[in-house]
Amino acid sequence: MKHEYERTTVSIAKVRDEQIYEAVKTAVDLVGGMQSYVKEGDRVTLKPNLAYPYPPPATTDPRVVKAVAQLCFEAGASKVYIGDSAAYSCKSILGVGRWTNQDVIERTGMAKVAEETGAQIVDFDEDEFVMTQIPDGVILQEAPIAKKMLDTDVVINIPALKTHFETLVTLGLKNYHGILPDHYKVQWHKDEIMQKIIDLHKVVKTDLTILDGLVGMQGLGPRCGTNVQMDVILASADMVSLDAVASELMEIGADEVESIRIARMQGLGNGFMDNIDIVGEKLDDVKVKFDRPDVSIDGIYPDFKIIKGGPCVHCYGRTKIMLDDLLAENFPDNAGVTNVFVGINPKQIPVEQIKGKALFIGDCAISTAANLRYALGDRAICVDGCPPIASVHRELDKLRAEQEKKK
Repeated sequence: MKHEYERTTVSIAKVRDEQIYEAVKTAVDLVGGMQSYVKEGDRVTLKPNLAYPYPPPATTDPRVVKAVAQLCFEAGASKVYIGDSAAYSCKSILGVGRWTNQDVIERTGMAKVAEETGAQIVDFDEDEFVMTQIPDGVILQEAPIAKKMLDTDVVINIPALKTHFETLVTLGLKNYHGILPDHYKVQWHKDEIMQKIIDLHKVVKTDLTILDGLVGMQGLGPRCGTNVQMDVILASADMVSLDAVASELMEIGADEVESIRIARMQGLGNGFMDNIDIVGEKLDDVKVKFDRPDVSIDGIYPDFKIIKGGPCVHCYGRTKIMLDDLLAENFPDNAGVTNVFVGINPKQIPVEQIKGKALFIGDCAISTAANLRYALGDRAICVDGCPPIASVHRELDKLRAEQEKKK
């Protein structure tokens, strides 16, 4: 079924002389002003990207969140909540435990934002999740959703501007992965992830999306990319349209982005560039060609013999992240790691050819190269999971601990 959409508006405001509040206000004013969305006495939930305990652009800039909170109070909000649930990759659910949601809230500056504005922090992990029916859900017919995303009067989404090696971009739509508890994040995290997140948008009403485009992340986002100074703020009442314009801002075609295509096909928003009015700055004046995510692993890591079966982008990306992090540790002889097996049915070479330890990355390699893995005994390192997200960090932590013992 093809949906017909009325024209939508996306604003672009330029940040000048670090006047962030002014730029956020300009962007919002261009799409009707905060008073169009927040009324006297309203309770408002702000949903920034607080996936990691790292500074922008891995997360939303606290100065942007502060400006949005101020505008909400100026419009008459009685309560403003700032909430998220960080990525599960290094939380205790999968045995890593590098950080908690509270660590992320503190280290991203959000606690200070709350103190300075009178907003209230809501740790979604500690607050209530409400099991919610999702009509027309494709992956999720029901899901536990953070209560504050459902029971406040206004929801404002404040994503960061980033590429993503699994989903090409991570903007407004993708930002809602954080409204799920960890045990729902860890499931359906492969090629179905964007349909899963689109399903959430079918029951969570978002009133306004304000994109933090102060600094973007290109390349191996959402965590390991490089920074691009952009100095822009985008705003729209139509999240899909904002994601379309934000993608084009990075010179990534809106039609290339799976989440945008699914969302507009399933009736969640416009997202067609020829049906969007861009107000404020001209797109051509502010867009920058971002490096796209590159998960290539061949011919890049001379220290390791890499044998691939049929890996997907998820295991390619996790292999790249693990090898980059392993090399960054500067362990003597790379902690003994010499070989890497990844994907379905990687060739099982004679065990005598493996002089050190071997990484088996992802459940496919672990299961289909089982005989070699058994033959290697404790020289086999199983980086399990589909995809192997948390286990990358867990196994690196183990290698780090082994090296410490040798000192």
